[in-house]
Amino acid sequence: MEVTETPLLTRTNSMESSTSAADSLHSQRDADLLGLPRDLDGAPIEPYPTTTLTDLVHTFFANTPHLDMDILDRKLRSASDKVRQRVRRKGEKQGDGRGGGSKTAGRERRRAEIRRLREKVSKRIDSLSTQWDDAKNVRLRDKICFMVGVMNLVVSSLIFAYKPAWMPLSYTIQTTYFLPLRVYSYTRKKWTYFLFDYCYFSNVLNLAYLWLFPQSQFLFTVAYCAAHGPLAFSIATWRNSAVFHSLEKMCSLFIHLYPPIVFTAIRHFMDKKERESRFPALRALPSLDGWTAFTFNVSFYLFWQLCYFVLITKRKADKIASGERINSYSTMAKGKGPVANLLQKVSVNRREFAFMLLQMAYTIICTLPAPLLFYNSKRASAVFILFLILLSVWNGAGYYVEVLFKKSAELQRELEALKHEIEAAQTAAASASGESEAGGTSHPPTAPGSEAGDDDEQDVEDVETRHDGSMRKDKDA
Repeated sequence: MEVTETPLLTRTNSMESSTSAADSLHSQRDADLLGLPRDLDGAPIEPYPTTTLTDLVHTFFANTPHLDMDILDRKLRSASDKVRQRVRRKGEKQGDGRGGGSKTAGRERRRAEIRRLREKVSKRIDSLSTQWDDAKNVRLRDKICFMVGVMNLVVSSLIFAYKPAWMPLSYTIQTTYFLPLRVYSYTRKKWTYFLFDYCYFSNVLNLAYLWLFPQSQFLFTVAYCAAHGPLAFSIATWRNSAVFHSLEKMCSLFIHLYPPIVFTAIRHFMDKKERESRFPALRALPSLDGWTAFTFNVSFYLFWQLCYFVLITKRKADKIASGERINSYSTMAKGKGPVANLLQKVSVNRREFAFMLLQMAYTIICTLPAPLLFYNSKRASAVFILFLILLSVWNGAGYYVEVLFKKSAELQRELEALKHEIEAAQTAAASASGESEAGGTSHPPTAPGSEAGDDDEQDVEDVETRHDGSMRKDKDA
């Protein structure tokens, strides 16, 4: 017995001494990791007795490799140290240390939300400021256009009343400005095919008669009937408006309204001798024969329609079909007006031909009052001109009241939305400030973009929790 007991006791004592040294080293590391206080000699103050059941378990199972608690302990602490080092390295790179925990992460998320709201509000304010600055320039331009448009109407009225012989010159000067402007704007918008419509063709015809062929009865008949026919009635069809601050709308109104005013002045308000000397065609035209005027106008219209059909309808069919370019047919056929409703009743293959027939019928019907009524009656012509001006002013009033009111309402809605966003940002800021004061300054705020560091800190806590749990299980055992 003595021979067998002595080696066992010796072996047990040596193992106990080595185990005690290892536990002492581990307890110091635990104190460093867990932040335990130390005594005056620098030894950690253990919250529980140093001699525990774990020492007996380590001693008893020292020869069992797969149950070696020391190895398990070292593995857990090694994993914890690696994660801690990784967090420290990231903190050093970001220029900020660890800390804050879940409360700090929550506050940081709220701060990020506040920053997002502030940035959104700031962008909205910058956008509105830019629009306001642009609106200042637009308002200056619109004021100039409005002033010129009103003065044009006043001056044209004075010329019509006191010097009707100057009306052709006034028309020519303004045409040399408005037509190039329309060519430029429509080309930029890719609306080039509208420039081949009958109204532009008629305006070119008017200039040709006034300055190149004043003796041509054919040109005068066609120009007079077109001016008092499809051009004048297009003010109602296309809703031309007297919107004085808009160059585009005033250009459209000029193209359709000024020709009937000019030819009314020539026919009824110019001095007879001056009229016949400047426009010899009127000497042989004390009245317009209805059939002659009908024949001339239909012939001229068919000539224009043939040119339009060849140059636009056939040669540019692919661009119109693809939507790359638009013309009168593609615009009115896809609309919601009476023309579109009539065309919907026709098959697709015949729809464009039906539109051409409708356009021709419209031109003929609108042309009939010119030779039968307006050419022979000065009063009827004056009433008709006043009606056209009244209609254009009414359309312009509808634009100013309805369209501008709609834009003002949209701006008001944007301002209300901006107000709500500012209130939300202020509320969120007040809430975050109150929570920060309630939580104190024990946790420093985390720098933006450190959410990954928070996840790593959670990993450290998980590893330490698992480690502490395993140690408690060992001690309970």
